[in-house]
Formats: sequence, structure tokens, C-alpha cells
Amino acid sequence: MLQNRYGDTEYPIRDRWSSARLYRQALLRVRPTWAMVRNLAWTAPAIVLLAVLFITTNGFSAVPNGDGLGVFVLVEIGGFAILVAAGLTAATWVDSRKARSEQQQYWEAVGSGPTSGRQQQLLALDAQSDFEFGGWNATLDYGPAWSRLPLAMRQRHRSDPKWHPFLTMPPMETDRLRGQLDSQWHIASRTDLELFVADALSDRSLSARYAQILAGEDGGRMVARISSLTGIDEWDLRALGQSTLRGPAPALWAADTQRVVSVIRMGFLAGLLDEGSAWELVERATAPGTSLFTDWDQYWSNVRTGLAFQTDSLEAVQRFDHVLQGLRNSDWPAARIPFPTTPVPSWLSGPDGEPRGDD
Repeated sequence: MLQNRYGDTEYPIRDRWSSARLYRQALLRVRPTWAMVRNLAWTAPAIVLLAVLFITTNGFSAVPNGDGLGVFVLVEIGGFAILVAAGLTAATWVDSRKARSEQQQYWEAVGSGPTSGRQQQLLALDAQSDFEFGGWNATLDYGPAWSRLPLAMRQRHRSDPKWHPFLTMPPMETDRLRGQLDSQWHIASRTDLELFVADALSDRSLSARYAQILAGEDGGRMVARISSLTGIDEWDLRALGQSTLRGPAPALWAADTQRVVSVIRMGFLAGLLDEGSAWELVERATAPGTSLFTDWDQYWSNVRTGLAFQTDSLEAVQRFDHVLQGLRNSDWPAARIPFPTTPVPSWLSGPDGEPRGDD
């Protein structure tokens, strides 16, 4: 069940010295008093030894002279230095394990089991987005969230906002997630989310906008610009608006798939719907991407084209290429899982072979 550390892409999470620094910084920020007490505890043996030396030498006034001084420094002061180093090393070793142990504790608190092979295939359709910011991709949760934790933990946090059970991966606040959903997508409830999915898979999809512009007087300008950003031949870009043997025109349905899946997962972490309902929406949202494309190369190429269409930014396309290459070279399950091909759903094709959004 362990994945990458949230915010990092190494998979799976491992005990690392850098994790010790991460934990100490978080502890100092959230519990500064305890951080200082803890540091003293790790060096307590050395402090005790120093105190004993101070007492037995009458404030160091009884330190021997001559040859005895060298032996004293080597044995007593050297022992003090060794105890300090041993304490700091032990503390670092313990702290280096915190990130992994806290993620394990989080999954135990959440109570979710591992995803199925089919579910992992569907999540892989959103893997490039997760890899970009170090999110999780082997679960519906793309990161830790308060909405997923037991009620007792949530109530304690509400009464004491400074209390955090996982210092290396602070859970996302439910109110903040809901605020982002509303400001970005006008989603404030489960009904809003379901309507968003329906609209984003029909007349408000990137695919519908692409087809509309392609058929208009600005189609040539749009195709030329996307070709410049992506390096894709203009005729291939025009072909995206034509139906194929597999069904409707490919348009930008892979880009639509990734976009809608990411919003559904955000709605799930915001507590707008339960896990079962979220998977049902994911299954529907991924249908265009898994039915109109046959492999990962086709799928990601279409997502890339959709990004160029949506952002009109070469920098965004270059960033996409860099992140996707990193994903493909990683140990993430999404980098090696088979592409989830499915039949074209009936709701995606109308009598004329063009996309429609009704059931």
C-alpha cells in the first residue's frame, strides 16, 4: 500500500537521511518546545557524562597536568564527543524512518485496501499529472486529506487546529479543497460534481471546443499554432476531427479524460462523494480515453495536444514532455501497466458517429 512520499516521486517511499531533515523541520514548525526537549533527550548521555566530569574534577580544577592531561582529554572529553555523535546519529536514523512510518499509519487510519489491477489502469490515465507534483497514483487518493481520516481525528483537529497526526505529510483541509473546487470549476456539492462530469464529457468538453474551432474560420490558425507548439503535422491535427473505424473522432478525448478524472479525485478528497460513487464516475469519465485510443503513446500524445490547445503555451508543453519522460523512467506502477482498452460506450456516439452527452 505504501507509495511515494507525497511531494516526491521516488517509488515506493524509503527511509532516507533527507527524510530526517524533513521531519525535524516539520516538528520545529508545529511543536517547537517538544523539538527542543527531544534534542536534549538524544544528547542526554553526553550531558550526564559532562556533568559527572565537572563534579568529579571539582569544576575541572582537578584535571591532571603533564602526561595525565593527554590521557584525560582522550578518554573523558573523547568519550563525551563520541556520545554526542552517537546520540545525533541515532536520532537521525529514527527520524529517517518517520516519513515511511507516518504514511503507513495514515493508510491504517484510512482503512482502504489496495486498488485492483483495473483500478490502477484507470488511475494511470491521470499519472502524468500526479507525477508532476509528487502525488499518489496507486490510490484514488492523490494525497493525504482530513476527510479520509476517522471522525475522532477530525474532531480533535477542529478543536485544536495546530494538532497534526502526520508531520511529514499534513492532510489537506476539507474547506480548502472545496474552496478550490468551487473557484476553479464551480463545484460546491455532489450534484455540481456530477453535472460537471456530464458537461465535461459533452458540449463543454475540450473535444467539442476543438471541433467547433476546427470547423470555423479560425480552424487553420488554430491548427498552425498547435502544430508549432507540439511539432505534430497539421494534417494529423485535422485528422483528430474525423471519425475512425473505432468510432467517433478522437478529438481531444484523452485530454478530457485526464482532466475529468483529476477533478473527480479532488471531489472525493473534498468529501463530496463516497469511494464507490467516485469509482463509478471515474469509470464513466475514462470511457472516451480507453475506447478511442489503443496504447499509451496515442493517449499521452492526445493529452499533450489538448494541453497545447488549452494553454497556448510552449513552456507548458515542454514541462509536460519533461514530466512524462520522468514518469516513463520511474518505478511507478503506471509506467509499466497495460493500457486499459474498452469498447466505445453508446453514450459517446450518436447516429451520425459524432459525440453526444446523453445516456
